[in-house]
Amino acid sequence: MKADVSVVMPLYNAKDYVKLAVDSILNQTLAGIELLIVDDCSTDGSLELCRELYGHDKRVRIIQQPKNMGPGAARNTGIRSATGDYVTFVDSDDEIMPDAMQNMFEAARKFNADVVHITKFSYALPDEDGKMPLQLIDDSLLMFRNDIDRNAYTEVTLLSDDLNSRLEDWRNSRLNWHVCAKMIRREFLVDNGIFFSDMKLGEDMVFCFECLFKCKNYVVVPGGGYVYRMVTSSLSRGKKTSAHVIKALKSQIGGTINMSRILKEIPYFVENPDKAVIALERVLDDLEIAFIRPAFQELGEETLRSDGLVSEFMRENFGDNAPYVEFLFYELHKNYEPVIDYVGQLGDIETWKAIAKQLREKEQQNKQ
Repeated sequence: MKADVSVVMPLYNAKDYVKLAVDSILNQTLAGIELLIVDDCSTDGSLELCRELYGHDKRVRIIQQPKNMGPGAARNTGIRSATGDYVTFVDSDDEIMPDAMQNMFEAARKFNADVVHITKFSYALPDEDGKMPLQLIDDSLLMFRNDIDRNAYTEVTLLSDDLNSRLEDWRNSRLNWHVCAKMIRREFLVDNGIFFSDMKLGEDMVFCFECLFKCKNYVVVPGGGYVYRMVTSSLSRGKKTSAHVIKALKSQIGGTINMSRILKEIPYFVENPDKAVIALERVLDDLEIAFIRPAFQELGEETLRSDGLVSEFMRENFGDNAPYVEFLFYELHKNYEPVIDYVGQLGDIETWKAIAKQLREKEQQNKQ
């Protein structure tokens, strides 16, 4: 029987959590679900565990990548292999609330949507000893809900065809770019050739941007349903190294290439080149402010120069102009104003412990 929704789950070394993630999907109130677990060459037994637990479940298909290629490539495999009218994405160390798929699918059917976008999501909070809870889907669990005050959507909304308005909402983060908060018509993706790029950082943003500006019926559903678990891989995302800076610089180049292609395919941006510049700059600035500038602040010029990775990157990408480009890179970053390291905070267990403490104290005050 053909599925209504195909859930694509990239899997890489999530043995401790994948059962909880999968069970949260199979226990959805929406019945017509298939789950595609796309293993990206796990080395911790995750694949074997999934085969043992779900190999005989007709709702589950397990696919193994030929080599480790990252979550974007795994999601592309899932999109191409899916049979559902819609696809959505859940990471193997997260969970999703029982009615989340139902809410998104009903909105999709009601508005004949190409994309359904939920506006909010939750992070699990550590206990008083700083340990993350194993089970997330629990009414008694204290969560920090990412309620963004600037989010203007208070009811289910079909966005207008006014791309000026969409661009403004995207620029101001009223429309987030988290791919795990979307349900997308598979035919729309395939017909428009929308897949994840090989960018190592920011590929979600480019993918979601292309969906937003190429689709006709884009529906926003206020509220949440997706729960992020901060595990070892998540907590290391704020780690500062030269290699991490290079990854961000490579992603800026990839972002420029991919965004330039996308912008040329959308008449609105062809007719309004100033808007195209705004869109491209937003992607590059997000990578700069989230990853490159905080790393430079923490590591400093001497550390970045010491291992030669930046110089090697400049030579590979700018040839004879490399010395000048490298000079500009260091001069600019030495003179930039300091930025708040939001990604680093996201990966800092002490930050989450402090948030948990504040919310528990507030909860106690409300009970008094």
